[in-house]
This record gives sequence, structure tokens and C-alpha cells, in this order.
Amino acid sequence: MVKDSAKFKMWGRWTATFIGFPLAGVAARLVAGNIDAASAAAIGGLVGGATLGAVQAVIGALAPEDRVRWIGATAVGFAAGLAAGAATVGYRTDTASLVAMGAISGAAVGLAQAVSIPMRRLDRIGWAVATPALWAGGWLITSQVIVDAERQHAMFGSSGALAVSALAGVLYALRRRTVPAVVLVATSSDRAAA
Repeated sequence: MVKDSAKFKMWGRWTATFIGFPLAGVAARLVAGNIDAASAAAIGGLVGGATLGAVQAVIGALAPEDRVRWIGATAVGFAAGLAAGAATVGYRTDTASLVAMGAISGAAVGLAQAVSIPMRRLDRIGWAVATPALWAGGWLITSQVIVDAERQHAMFGSSGALAVSALAGVLYALRRRTVPAVVLVATSSDRAAA
């Protein structure tokens, strides 16, 4: 019962990180404007990714020693993913283009995040595979309610963000932090010495 309560709390915290997505979009727009060129996508992705990563690290309660790596990975992943995704769709804003851009951006972010902090191999794979699907879904949901897609936003909005964060929260709550091998070796050496 206590374990289920802790997992529910972790899921709730991660779901609350949805606010990071619209904040990332606002930050990207303030710095880069419309995502209509490779430079705007890379700069907007870097700033937006750092914003999103920081919100996820703090609200999602990542271990303090993992936060800087998570933020950096999210920033670099989103910069590369948004630049590649936006260019791939020719900076178009129809629903299919936004979904494709989301999948490409999500793939880069998911992979970068998955290798940035200690996780079990299965959790890494799950995160890296789920993130592109979730981000594509985030854009699909947002594209149905957004009224100004032609402004070439860097990030999907709150409607998509809530769904993405709630679903990613399930993976987050189920993941297990791995213990680095150095700690395991030191622990077994200490036991042997005792």
C-alpha cells in the first residue's frame, strides 16, 4: 500500500511538470521567434529544452545529482530534434507536419534524457521509445485546439502537454534508479572487510 502511494505521488509530481511545455514554448518564442529556419529551431530548442528540463527536474523531483545532466540533455536533445524535425517538414504547420516534427523532436529528447541519468536498461529503452510517440501525440492534440499554428511554435500547448506528462508520468513512476557500479563495488568491499 505504501509503495503504491509513493508511485502515485511520483506520477502526480511528473504530471504536474506539464507546465514546463508551454513555458518552454514561450521561452523559445521570446528568444528565437517563429521556428522558420534552422537557426531559430536550434536556438529555440536549446532555450525551450533548458526550460522544460529545469521544470521536469525540479517539479518531477529528480535526484539533485541528476538535475544538471537532465536539463543539459533536454536542452541539447530539443535543439537537435527541433532543428531536424522542423527542417524535415519544411517548417509547415499542418497537423501531419506538426505530428512528424513532434516525433522527431521527441526522439532526440527521449534518447538524450534516457542516457543522461542512471536508469535500468529497460527503463531507458521505454523512455527513449515512448517519448517520440508521446510528443507526436502532444502535437496531434494541440493541433486540434490551437488557433495560430501558422506562427510556427516550437512546442505543443497545454492540452497536449497535460496528456504527454500524465502518460510519461506512468513510466516515470515505474522506473527505478540504478546504483552506479562504483557504489556497488565499494559496498561489497566494505562488507568483505567487515
